[in-house]
Amino acid sequence: MFAFLVAASAVAMGTRALGLAEADGKAPVVSVITGQTTDLVVLEGGHDRGFRPGSVCTVTRNGRPLGSVVIAEATRSRAVALILSLDAGARILSGDLVSPRANPRI
Repeated sequence: MFAFLVAASAVAMGTRALGLAEADGKAPVVSVITGQTTDLVVLEGGHDRGFRPGSVCTVTRNGRPLGSVVIAEATRSRAVALILSLDAGARILSGDLVSPRANPRI
């Protein structure tokens, strides 16, 4: 009941509560941090866009899929993801768009 009241009051005040269904679920890549064993993708959006740790997401550029990432950590307005797979020869760049995959079990 409390969560409903918080969400209702956030909507009434014209703001977004964390994790609301109205979150667009898309975020641009801010940067890619190259590591020795894995690369990290930093997103301009976190809980405010519906991203949660463990979420598997698709990376696209100009509407074409490039690969997939998994959200490792998320704050209110930022998320960090690990690259799971990339198409042959593809690289993730700033400005690419990340969106969660639909859960096939639902």
